[in-house]
Amino acid sequence: MKIKQLGTAAAERIPGIFCECDLCRHAAAAGGKEIRTQCQAIVDDAILLDFPGDTYLHYLRDRFPLPSVRSVLVTHWHSDHFYGEDVAYRMNGYVISNPVRHMEVYGSETVHGFHERAFFLEQRHDEDSVAFTTVRPGDDFTVCGGPVDTDESGNAVDGGTGTLRKYRAHAFEAAHGHHAGDCLFYSLTDGERTLLYAHDTGWFPDVTWDELARVGGHYDYVSLDCNHALHGSSLSMHMNFEDNLRARDRMVELGVADERTIFVANHFSHNGRTTHEEMAEAARREGFRCAWDGMEVEF
Repeated sequence: MKIKQLGTAAAERIPGIFCECDLCRHAAAAGGKEIRTQCQAIVDDAILLDFPGDTYLHYLRDRFPLPSVRSVLVTHWHSDHFYGEDVAYRMNGYVISNPVRHMEVYGSETVHGFHERAFFLEQRHDEDSVAFTTVRPGDDFTVCGGPVDTDESGNAVDGGTGTLRKYRAHAFEAAHGHHAGDCLFYSLTDGERTLLYAHDTGWFPDVTWDELARVGGHYDYVSLDCNHALHGSSLSMHMNFEDNLRARDRMVELGVADERTIFVANHFSHNGRTTHEEMAEAARREGFRCAWDGMEVEF
């Protein structure tokens, strides 16, 4: 599997859209990895994790194959994770040519409401082009990736049984929303490798730790919310790096992670008052990686 972190910031980004704190002024002056856009990732160039308002910026900057994306896993309804108005532009009439006919969006019932609002504003639906599937904590479901690799004769060469790669996703309850089950995070597996993408969430609810133990398996890549980085407080809706370390220890304790697991600190706010350079050094000392916009990892 391959994951590319397209964006690694909280809603206001770094530098913050209306902020001139010390960290934001430093990021604006330094550029490079200090610049962070709204959190989003893509797996195997085919499955998007979240669809924020910065999706179009990511598409222009990184040239990932957005028109070919078949599946979008949405964590929750905040606009830095789901911007439904742009999803609606996938409908016939806005698109003249697209290599992929259909895209499926997955998310909670609350996200579904925001999805429906976007299409209400358009005064029409086009479910042949884009549709929504509601998922709940504990749901295990299949999502489509890109085409199976073929040889010159068009025969599958990777053992696949169909024309599209199939992945299994699992929805976990996040500690972020107004009530249980309206915010999620996901695991995703291609049958050989498995990742966990845990944003936005505070310390996992007890029900989620129980679910991680019940589902079992082994995570090869774990991206954890580190909104408050090194200097911000741990909050009920977000984590800091100290929480990330505790989460890693708990996952190892449960037997779902070990020394082979790639742990990544991700989703940063300027409220954490930590530069990328400072965060990367702290992560390195603890055997973590610090995500940055454009970071790509194959595992």
